[in-house]
Amino acid sequence: MQRSNAVNKPIEPDARPVVRKKKKGRKKRYIFLKTLLFILVCMIIFMASALYGYRYIMEGAQQAEIPITESEGIVFKVAYGSSTNDIANALKEQGFIKNTTIFRIISKFMGFDNVYKAGRYVLSRDMNYYAIMLALTGEPLKNPTQDVMIPEGKTLLETAQILADQGYIDKDHFLALCEQIPTQYLFLNELAVSPDRKYPLEGYLYPDTYKMDEGWTEEDLIKRMLGQFDRIFTQQYYDRAKELGMTIDEVVTLASLIEMEAKYPADYKKISSVFHNRLKLDPPMMLQCDATIQYARIYAGLGRTTAVLNKDLEIESPYNTYKNHGLPPGPICSPRVEAIEAALYPESTKYLYFFATPDGVNIYNETFEGHLADQKKYGVSGFN
Repeated sequence: MQRSNAVNKPIEPDARPVVRKKKKGRKKRYIFLKTLLFILVCMIIFMASALYGYRYIMEGAQQAEIPITESEGIVFKVAYGSSTNDIANALKEQGFIKNTTIFRIISKFMGFDNVYKAGRYVLSRDMNYYAIMLALTGEPLKNPTQDVMIPEGKTLLETAQILADQGYIDKDHFLALCEQIPTQYLFLNELAVSPDRKYPLEGYLYPDTYKMDEGWTEEDLIKRMLGQFDRIFTQQYYDRAKELGMTIDEVVTLASLIEMEAKYPADYKKISSVFHNRLKLDPPMMLQCDATIQYARIYAGLGRTTAVLNKDLEIESPYNTYKNHGLPPGPICSPRVEAIEAALYPESTKYLYFFATPDGVNIYNETFEGHLADQKKYGVSGFN
């Protein structure tokens, strides 16, 4: 019985560890192989991506090296102050790229951010993103030798828009330059800029046709216009302004009003006399110049109107000469030399009023009663 009990004694748990060790070993080998496979796949993907990236960059570099003429490609403009995001959006809008996010990522990774240059570039829609980036960080197209016409009687904003529409300038860059005051010109030395005046150079960019050399810039054009003003504003004009007790800026401001109000050369000095006579009264009369209302409308974002209405006279603006006495804070356009001459040498009259007939002829009067009577005579009822 004792022997039988010894034979049938149950086996203790510690007697079966070998089976568990074999399973654990297989699991470790499985994890190792799986990890190795993952690493190999990652290496293959990395190498394939690196190879693709290398080929993409080399292809872009080759594309960028091929010269494209304006007739073969499409001119793309990078505006002054454009960010990578602005450029990406413009490229997508014009069909050069499909994904702005990818463009921004590549641009940042390749170090192109903040390197793009404002200007005009010739691109092709076959160029890849890298080729486009290389092109936009290269040298922009040079402006050709050309005659640039600056029209008279336009505000600085209108002049900038006209030049930009013709492809001559970057509007934002041009306007930014017009907020600065160059120190080399005598006529700008005494310029005391009002906080109500956005562009100190308003009125001084002399209207003319300028023959610009190849590669000219916005800075070059502004220098030419200021230089031309410097030539036409002679010492005689400085002396006459002093004699009248006027600053140069007041003369140019008055000349700009005359420029906008006069339709014919014969009216320059007569209109000048009306404004001078009003300013000399004690107390002075308001100038009530319609052209200043147009200027106020433009800078209020309303644009020009074909006719000034009663509601326009209520515009809150320091340029509204129906609400404010004296000259406005600055010129309202770029006047010609004839208007400047008229501002300095008005005709000797006692006129205080004038209006234009439907056919453009100005009628002048010394009294308000006469002014009203003539308006009735010519069928002009004033404002509506």
